[in-house]
Amino acid sequence: MIRKGRALVLMLLLMIGTVLPGWVFPSFGLSQRVHGSEPEAQVQIRHLIEEKQNAVNQRERERFLRLLHPDMKTYIQEQKRWFDDTVQWIDPGSYRLRVISMIPWAEHQIRVWMEQCYTRKGKRFTLKYPVLFQETAAGWRDADFPLHHLTRGDVTVRYSDTGLAEQAAIALETGHKAIQELKRKMGWMPKRPVEVKIYHRPEWFRQSVKLSLPRWAGGWHEAGESIKLIGARGVEDRQLVSSGIVHEVTHLMVSEMTGDNAAYWLQEGAAEYFQSHLLPGLHSREETSGERPRWSLSQLKKANLEQMGEKEAAAYYTQCYQLFRFLMETYGEEKVKRLFSVLQLSPEEDRDIVGKLSLTNRRTEAALKKVLGKSLKELEQDWLQHLKKEKRKDSPHPPDQKMDPFTWSF
Repeated sequence: MIRKGRALVLMLLLMIGTVLPGWVFPSFGLSQRVHGSEPEAQVQIRHLIEEKQNAVNQRERERFLRLLHPDMKTYIQEQKRWFDDTVQWIDPGSYRLRVISMIPWAEHQIRVWMEQCYTRKGKRFTLKYPVLFQETAAGWRDADFPLHHLTRGDVTVRYSDTGLAEQAAIALETGHKAIQELKRKMGWMPKRPVEVKIYHRPEWFRQSVKLSLPRWAGGWHEAGESIKLIGARGVEDRQLVSSGIVHEVTHLMVSEMTGDNAAYWLQEGAAEYFQSHLLPGLHSREETSGERPRWSLSQLKKANLEQMGEKEAAAYYTQCYQLFRFLMETYGEEKVKRLFSVLQLSPEEDRDIVGKLSLTNRRTEAALKKVLGKSLKELEQDWLQHLKKEKRKDSPHPPDQKMDPFTWSF
């Protein structure tokens, strides 16, 4: 009882940011002598948080990245993308961080609750969230959200709340099965252990990816990063976790098999296709024969999914799925694997997928020509003929009837 009570008092004192003179703070591996009214650990962490704020406002990426745990390569890659997006998204100089509380998490670790504020076009945005700080040889460093975890083999699922434990277990099992099936079908195995992060708050999910992420987004993966999902709410939605895992694991596969050189439409088409066809019971997409495309391929390849509204994004996913399904059914898995292999011959560019959209489009079109012998225009004509045949199966129409022209309406 006494030891519990003393621990509680110490935690409360830390949360309000005061320590009685002469008290020794619980061991974090640094000198515990108090500087003024705060332990050394707290002083260093407050300084680091101020450095993070200043690095964002002054747009100094390397200064920002030096504040992260040096051994967490995946997290560093994620924060690199977060930083690049943030400095473009917020009003210059408007980024603020405020410490709310600090409490011990584990040995050599402190969990810090922070308030983040910034403005965009004059409008203020505020978010409260926790960050774990880890003591390293170079001092205290930002070590990502404090997350629970489950591991099986080379797959680890981290989750932000104990209420997500069941969904984390489902994600772990699905991730393992998806990797095995993709190995069988596509000859792929991950180059490094697979990390999945599930968040119970959508705003924490977006904070972990990038501030500009559209509200409808529920999952994320880019090259060198972990897979991220918003935890499903309600029993009836838990299948969404499995579907989301397959979708994002497919993105991981395509990134690795192509050297991250696949066009955005090819990435999303593959993810949508395998989400519906890889594992039994996950046929989440209704099959619609001959559904009219919304965009021509020359329009589709230029579209920025991340700037679309929810309905338009749904149409984008559908068209990418239809096109990739056509590739799989017409040319087969071996040709698609060959397409990926040719793409992998080009050097990998360390940019986000939107930032290298035109580059990946050019490389994908060149690979299509080399592997399939088709230009993008020729592939489109074959695909439209295929859609016409599918449409005739369901509702015959006069032979001279033509499909409606493409439309483009953001």
